[in-house]
Amino acid sequence: MEEYSSQTDATQSSTISDSIMTYDFNDDSTAITLMQPGDSVNLTLFNFTDPETFLFEDWIGVLDTFRVERWSVTQLKRHIVYNNQSVGLFYLVNPESDGSGFAGVHYKLNNWHLSKYTGVILEIHTHDRNPNMKLIFYGNCSEIHTCHSYESFFETSGERQRIELPFSTFQPYFRGEPKPDSPPLDLTQLSRFGIQVYGGNVEPEKQFNKEFIKIISTRAYREDQIPA
Repeated sequence: MEEYSSQTDATQSSTISDSIMTYDFNDDSTAITLMQPGDSVNLTLFNFTDPETFLFEDWIGVLDTFRVERWSVTQLKRHIVYNNQSVGLFYLVNPESDGSGFAGVHYKLNNWHLSKYTGVILEIHTHDRNPNMKLIFYGNCSEIHTCHSYESFFETSGERQRIELPFSTFQPYFRGEPKPDSPPLDLTQLSRFGIQVYGGNVEPEKQFNKEFIKIISTRAYREDQIPA
């Protein structure tokens, strides 16, 4: 399996603006509870290939700013091709002149307990595009505007990939600024999970091309039991 290191330098951390806008795709969004026992060897967190899944609902869009014009956009949709189901993350990052900007989605968790696991594996297909991305967790937090996020950065290849991110690579941030003196992520009370695309192309002709990422699944793994 190809390895991906965490990237948390100052350039990347600046991709989050001070103003963050969130909105619910479903106004009745509720926290999701893990459906498998916490002592499973490997634990499926989100399986978008299941035709009976309800995981396409209740995602919360997270955008970069309250700009009146040219803000980033994002949308999550069920994606079916030749009877193969996944979820499509449609996004458009309209960066500021310094390259900062992001678009993504969050999901509310019902105090997930993942302390017995080493990290997460994200299976995606970026279809000949290679956006900069990151996964985000929040600990025990009721309002993301006042809480630290824990973020792990990775690159994409444009092809189908399995991205392995140990929990040790999730570093604390607050409004885009790294907070190295903060405590590590509390894996016993996870309240939100997020997928985000950050940065963008500042060339005008590229700013309004809506992009697409296929997300297949997300799993928690143990170091000695990485899923095949």
